[in-house]
Amino acid sequence: MKLRIMHVAAVGALIACAAGIGGYAHGVGVGRAQEQAGQHRADQAADKAHRQLQEKIDHAAQASQQREYSRQSIVREIHHESQKVIERPVYRNVCVDADGVGLLDRAAATANADDLWGISGDTRPIADGPAD
Repeated sequence: MKLRIMHVAAVGALIACAAGIGGYAHGVGVGRAQEQAGQHRADQAADKAHRQLQEKIDHAAQASQQREYSRQSIVREIHHESQKVIERPVYRNVCVDADGVGLLDRAAATANADDLWGISGDTRPIADGPAD
């Protein structure tokens, strides 16, 4: 009988170990399922937020495009080419007063590198009146 009690105790211990291992495996499965469900909810929330932001971006882009179309319909660039006949000549044969003649003579002398002030012996006077 002692052997039978030991045998029952050993079987009971094996059943307890098996139950413990089974309980552990069940707990791991439940925990994994809970984590996957939580991750799935987080992914759905992120997708919903992404869709809402994309809708806002699309709406803003559409509104911007509509404003651009309305702006382009209001503002139009029109280029016209026209001929313009100038009736007054650019250069006239008009007498210039003495000051103007002096300025022209100085400009010509400067352009020709002439000595205007007689420093190098040039004694030509600056014009006192209009050229003839």
